[in-house]
Amino acid sequence: MPQTDYYKDKKYCPRCTDYVRYLQSLEASFCVSCGAKVRLFSSADKRAFLRSLQADKDARKKGSKRVS
Repeated sequence: MPQTDYYKDKKYCPRCTDYVRYLQSLEASFCVSCGAKVRLFSSADKRAFLRSLQADKDARKKGSKRVS
């Protein structure tokens, strides 16, 4: 399992509109700069990620003819 570097890890802060360092609590993560709740992706990055997953899924369906 790859080691992650906590000090380089970043999440998206909607108030700062950037990927920032954060503090993790049991319930949520908070921006170090402004204190707002952060999330893993920005909305645009989330849409792009989901589109790429769907494209990969569609490509696998088209090429899934198995020969035994």
